[in-house]
Amino acid sequence: MDILAKNLLILASAGSGKTYQLGNRVIGLVAMGSGPERIVALTFTRKAAGEFADSVLTKLAQAAADPLAAARLREETGVPDADFGEVLERVVKELPRLTLGTMDSFFARVVRGFQYELGLSGGKFDLIQGPRAAAIFDDLLTSILGGDALEKDTGHGFFHAFRRASIGRENHGVMEVLREYIRLWHGHYRENHALEWGPSRMAEVDPGDWEKRKSALTETVMKEIHHVRFTHKSQQEALVKAVHEIENHSIGSGSLSKNSTLCDMIITNAGCSGLLQLKFHKEFTIIGPAADALGEMASLVSRCEFAAALERTRALREVLEVFDALCEERLRGNGLLQFDDVKWLMGEWARGEDARLRREAVDFRLDARHDHWLLDEFQDTSRADWTGLLPLIDEAATGEESTMFIVGDRKQAVYGWRGGDVRLFDELVDQYGDGLKTEPMEVSWRSCPEVLDLVNRVFGCASTIETLFGPVSSRWTDDWREHVSAAPLTRDSKRGEARVEMVGDREERLDRMAEILEEIGVGERLLSCGVLLRDNKAVRETADYLRSRGFDVIEEGCRKPAEDNPVGVAIHHLLKWLANPNDLFARELLEMSPLADRLRGSCGESWTESWETLTRRIARDGFSASISSLLDPLWREWSDFGRRRAGDLLAALAEIDARGLASPAEAADWIARLEIAQSPGEAAVQVMTIHKSKGLGFDVVMLPEIPTKSVPEAQRFDIAISDDWICETPPKWVRDVIPALADAETRWGADQRYEGFCMLYVALTRAKRGLYVLLEPAAKTADADRSSLANWLACALAAKNEPGVVFQNGSRDWPKQLDMLEPAAPNTAASGLGTPVPKRRRATPSGAKSSGHMRAHSASGMRFGNAVHQLMEKVGWIDEAMPDMPADDAGRAVAALLESPALLELFHRGGRDITLLREQPLDCIMDGTILSGVIDRLHLHRDSSGTVRRIEIIDFKTDAVASPDELPDRYAGQMDGYRAALEKIHPDAAIDCLLLSVRHAAVVRA
Repeated sequence: MDILAKNLLILASAGSGKTYQLGNRVIGLVAMGSGPERIVALTFTRKAAGEFADSVLTKLAQAAADPLAAARLREETGVPDADFGEVLERVVKELPRLTLGTMDSFFARVVRGFQYELGLSGGKFDLIQGPRAAAIFDDLLTSILGGDALEKDTGHGFFHAFRRASIGRENHGVMEVLREYIRLWHGHYRENHALEWGPSRMAEVDPGDWEKRKSALTETVMKEIHHVRFTHKSQQEALVKAVHEIENHSIGSGSLSKNSTLCDMIITNAGCSGLLQLKFHKEFTIIGPAADALGEMASLVSRCEFAAALERTRALREVLEVFDALCEERLRGNGLLQFDDVKWLMGEWARGEDARLRREAVDFRLDARHDHWLLDEFQDTSRADWTGLLPLIDEAATGEESTMFIVGDRKQAVYGWRGGDVRLFDELVDQYGDGLKTEPMEVSWRSCPEVLDLVNRVFGCASTIETLFGPVSSRWTDDWREHVSAAPLTRDSKRGEARVEMVGDREERLDRMAEILEEIGVGERLLSCGVLLRDNKAVRETADYLRSRGFDVIEEGCRKPAEDNPVGVAIHHLLKWLANPNDLFARELLEMSPLADRLRGSCGESWTESWETLTRRIARDGFSASISSLLDPLWREWSDFGRRRAGDLLAALAEIDARGLASPAEAADWIARLEIAQSPGEAAVQVMTIHKSKGLGFDVVMLPEIPTKSVPEAQRFDIAISDDWICETPPKWVRDVIPALADAETRWGADQRYEGFCMLYVALTRAKRGLYVLLEPAAKTADADRSSLANWLACALAAKNEPGVVFQNGSRDWPKQLDMLEPAAPNTAASGLGTPVPKRRRATPSGAKSSGHMRAHSASGMRFGNAVHQLMEKVGWIDEAMPDMPADDAGRAVAALLESPALLELFHRGGRDITLLREQPLDCIMDGTILSGVIDRLHLHRDSSGTVRRIEIIDFKTDAVASPDELPDRYAGQMDGYRAALEKIHPDAAIDCLLLSVRHAAVVRA
């Protein structure tokens, strides 16, 4: 392989060494004289980026120290005279400038560096993600539903649209429905904005036509039913019942009938005028007017359901339009972006001429910095990713001195649900043609021959795949090539083993899995083991089970420390009780936990006294410190698992404290949403999702739950997308008879099948030496023909539907070749850390608020205060430029403040030499304490020589006080802190501390 070919696409099968070749590419480029800082290598996870960097540095270090390794690396890179010691020195020296990371982080870095060039000018770019983003969006939704975010006309239109969009979901909570709409549809609204949403041209009827006409059609059927020649005595009664069930159907209610199969048969078979063939016990035929009326009923109810879905989609677009406009105004317009927003901004060049010109200016500067582009895991690249990268990649592919290197595998495209588009491979080849060299990599350096024998038997069985999944499976079988192991053949036949067993229900499979792990010696021998599952719920349950069997287990994936352990649950409910002391469920749960005794011993005997004491402590010290002190005596009684989870929550609470005052309700909501990515770590058994295992390899892989459901699952088809329209999907019985919907579902189903194939492929190719699959027997004969992944495995291996081993290749004694683990040294004493002694305490002036006035801020009060501060940050000198204010509560309050005669001098420069600083950060050391804060507005009055002679510290307060005169006492500590800090900076200046009451449009001295 010419690893330094100008433009190279590598199609790398699982375990074939793509990371190895990526490293060779970078090393070869640097050895040929390219500066490491001119190389960009992008992948999709920080872990993969770290492994790639380790691979490059390890190879170079080995080649620099070992002549044989150097000779091998020269041959692999095609640079015969490379001095790898010199290459290593250059790479290490320039490592901080080497662009090596995730695609998301690269986009974020570009936007951070060029935000104004890209048109993001409303505020400093800040990336929001995780619980913080979820909380911000919930605040937006709350403000919409509360009516304070919308103009009167817009509000009426929004709620009318929401009602139309929610037809059929009246039993669900409004907030729940709105949150689900945003989760499911907002991305489509932005990416598919140009499509026609629920086009009315596709509706042949009005949804209300069903109620108008159904009774007359039913009456016609009933009049003619005696002409039907039934072939079984129960058919007439069943038909009458089915007709009335169809008549009673309400448009938008979903299922046509929960019991009668005749209803579905009438809908799907009513296509031929004057003839309707049905079956109930036996076949029978309906002809004449009865058949015509039934056919018209079936057609009308289906078309009305489709028309209603189109109408809901149009209404949904109106809802999304309002929400997106609010996101633009309050978030994106102020520089607050999620990763999807960053991608959208990077790809905006493709949607407008102005954006294209702005992007050209950015690309010109980026092209001057970077010459060589490397993209990993190309099958996971989304359309938005590719659009954002394309101008840079295209310049690299067509430039004389620049290069492009892309590696990926269609067979591992498991992120279609996240936007990964495997069709980009074909577009890439079509776009660059002969200018792009393509190299396959099919030899596996990971898996032994026994493992690959099972892989080849399953994925190479084209007849089974086509029988179960239909002609669309050719997309997989046409690309399939038999895998070969690179493992050298030795005299020892105990290289590894692949085994498939048919085992009963889930509990039996978990028991059998534990038996196999014990049989292999997992936890006793020097080997790694991965247990791979489909979702995080199964990961948690399986990990808990294996721990109960004595295995050392760590979970890979998304852990929720407030939910998955007793300690976290207790802390979460402690916060819920603090938020609402009348929450009896939270209080009773606390009573059953050790926290109850700690509260009584530390905060007071009664619940009321405990609540008041702990609330005061939190107001003074913050959530993290207060709850940590409550937990300290319990810490040693918990397991390492419990301590880790408590640490997660205390760290999250410390982050809340650092962001400013938050109510207990907001803190409880924050940690309830908390999700933390967890790395595999060093453990005997690693339990993780199949998605998370991609790119990893284990000595032993256990697959205890191969899905038995059909692929695809029709109930997951929520959104129909065609070339020029998008629509919410009506029920399955409607989709089957509306050709446009049936076509859209066919395309969606083909993508789902392909992703299912990829999921199974990834799962089976993680194993190096031992692969163990546990299948669930088909519950009934019909399941044996189901198009499921489990059935695919069973059919490909000609397995009987009986318990026992259905496939085995290799020696069961292979683990005996491996060394035993050294026993861990006994833990003779629980040595704890001493009491920490802080070298320097950190304090904030705002934290010095008088304790007599401390109280939890309401969510609405905090939102109002934040909005006011954001608006005041835009206010300069109003005699030079008067800012526009929005027509909401905060905007009206600030406008009144600026119009107050008492405050005119404060906001008028009047030709004076005054330096204005807004939102001025403050960090200084006072009496051994780090004092940190932000001054809302600072005026530095200078004399004719430019020396600062007077300083005005102005702090905006939105407290709901009866009189502004209450503020100086309340904020004396804060203002004294600001004054002391400014005196150190400007010792000769006179300093005035002013508190501006926004609600009273008045100013008082502190």
